[in-house]
Formats: sequence, structure tokens, C-alpha cells
Amino acid sequence: MSHSLFKWSSLWGFALTLVAIQAFTWQGEVVESGTNLEVRFSEAAVVAQVEVIGIHRDVDSALSEPGVTAISGYVYSAVPGQVWKGIVADQITFRLGLEYCDKKLEKGESYLIFARLDSYGRLQLHSCDSAVVESEAEGLLAELKEFISQG
Repeated sequence: MSHSLFKWSSLWGFALTLVAIQAFTWQGEVVESGTNLEVRFSEAAVVAQVEVIGIHRDVDSALSEPGVTAISGYVYSAVPGQVWKGIVADQITFRLGLEYCDKKLEKGESYLIFARLDSYGRLQLHSCDSAVVESEAEGLLAELKEFISQG
């Protein structure tokens, strides 16, 4: 009897640990995609308004098979408008992986982006909130201008 009680209490402890880990992970995701402009700005390598001029599939060769192409995300070409942080050329390229966001950005649309560098030094967006369509970014743009003016 005591062996089976130990087994159940161990299982219960394991389940509680998993719940705690999931809650901790969930809290981290809230910070990642939250609206705290100071955090988003400090973590970004580039903060800019951009117009998407090209969309390319990011193919995962390891998962693709003959006749089936596995897409891991999209690589966007864009023309920068105003740049608040980072040094960018006349055209920039950034990636948004499906592991971070299942929404595809639109060609011809303008976005406010918060891009980080990946391990290869390429620009990468780390959530759907890292690309805010310009028509929905009015409040965020005002907050950004205020933040920049404060230094």
C-alpha cells in the first residue's frame, strides 16, 4: 500500500512541476510579446518602419521530401522608411518563422518592426507583435517618438 501511495505522490509532484514549468514559460512569452516599449526597443537590433516589397519562402530542406516542401517561415525584403534604431541599407531582409508567428505579412503593406539578430547575424522577428501593421501602429508610433525624445 505504501509503495502505491509513494508512486501516486511522485506522479502528483511531477505533474505539479510540469504545470509550474508551463506557467513560467507562459509568463516569459507574455513579456516577449507584451507592449512594454522600453523592453522591445532594448532587445531589438533594428526598430524601423518598413514597406514589404518581396516575400520568399524559407524552406526546411531537412523536413522536405520529394513532392512535399516544408516551409519553416518567410523571408521578407523591405524598404525602410524611418529608422529609430540600428543601421540599415536601402533595402533590408528579415525572417519571421512559423515557430514564432503563423501570420504572413503582406506585400506592399507598411509595418513597424522590432527585429533581433539570430545566431547567424540575420534579422529575425520573434513574435507576431514584432511586426505591427502601420494602420494599427498609431499609438505605438506616438509612444516610440516620446520614448526617443526622452533619450
